Amino acid sequence: MSTPLLEKVARINSHIGGLLKVARQSLRGESIFGVAQVRALSAEVAEMAPVWAQASELRRTQPELQGELDLYKSQLNELHVTLRSVRLMLLTQRSQMEASRAQLAAVRHWANAFQQTR
Repeated sequence: MSTPLLEKVARINSHIGGLLKVARQSLRGESIFGVAQVRALSAEVAEMAPVWAQASELRRTQPELQGELDLYKSQLNELHVTLRSVRLMLLTQRSQMEASRAQLAAVRHWANAFQQTR
């Protein structure tokens, strides 16, 4: 028997699963996990928050939700690890960009000094 709540949780799990896939692909350089994806993920988690707050009770009163609630918890754990890796990747890229910016500034100063000696 399918209930509106079961359908809602299954839909949220499906969306989160897709976003988790994109996040993993971004770590391999196959996709971009950007602001739009973070906002979509945030919206899904926010929509699920009231349901998750009642998860213990729902497991007892609506046992058909058990599998979807377990999947949600599992995906959140995977997202925690994956998003930490995405964050580290972005911090590394930022450091590389800052180093490149400093190098370009040094070249610009050198070029200006060279022009003044001509």
